[in-house]
Amino acid sequence: MILSEDRRQCYEELEQALEQLQRTVAQDKVDRAALAIEYKKVQQFFGNQIMRADSGELDASEPPPEQSYLTEIHKQLRLLGTDVTFLQAAKQPATAEARQTAAAERLNTLIGYCGAVLQKKSAAERARPDAELITE
Repeated sequence: MILSEDRRQCYEELEQALEQLQRTVAQDKVDRAALAIEYKKVQQFFGNQIMRADSGELDASEPPPEQSYLTEIHKQLRLLGTDVTFLQAAKQPATAEARQTAAAERLNTLIGYCGAVLQKKSAAERARPDAELITE
């Protein structure tokens, strides 16, 4: 899978935003309103910068090379939104803690997906120079 530099940068920014969200979720006293705002920003970034690639960057007849990851990230982001909503509504400390843990685990998954997309790009970049060294 080979990503353009722009798409790679978008995934790196998404990964950084998810890591920031993860730090927010990991706090002992989570500011639930701030968490919801941060989540919305991440969701908007994903929708605007990654899901809507430049028309010239991707062929409309072909899905992007990272399509399976896009699908999973999209699904996990929606589920994270549910976790954040339920965390905001939680009245009991035990319920809030369970929702906070679920959100943290989901963020780990999302960060892993971003890392997998970026890692595949790095592996493709490493393989390309080696191929150029082979001469007939």
